[in-house]
Amino acid sequence: MVIKSEKEYKDYEARAEALMQRGTQLGDMDLLSDEDKSEFMMLSEALEEYGSAYHPLPGQMSTLLTDAILTQVKQKGLKQKDAARMIGISSTMFSDLIHGRRSLSFEVARSIHKMLGIPADVVLA
Repeated sequence: MVIKSEKEYKDYEARAEALMQRGTQLGDMDLLSDEDKSEFMMLSEALEEYGSAYHPLPGQMSTLLTDAILTQVKQKGLKQKDAARMIGISSTMFSDLIHGRRSLSFEVARSIHKMLGIPADVVLA
């Protein structure tokens, strides 16, 4: 199950909420039918994936950007430490960025765009 739009995200979110309410009314999510439990799990995973990409938590980078960075690093045949040096940050900071442990500053975002060739709309998303 892959969410393709913001409208679909809202629809999936509403469906997941309805299933949670049904589980609450029954007294426990385990009391849902196997079909409802399966649907809830698929919805949850799709919502998590879309949310990480398009609605990252404050201080975290979008998975779209981290995937784009890692793809460019691989395509250019770079090691992560070389990519970090290219964009002007430490290897530790590079690792923290791509693992969501550090937020992206404007200067680093600009450098990622220029040095790795990642489109600005991906960097700024």
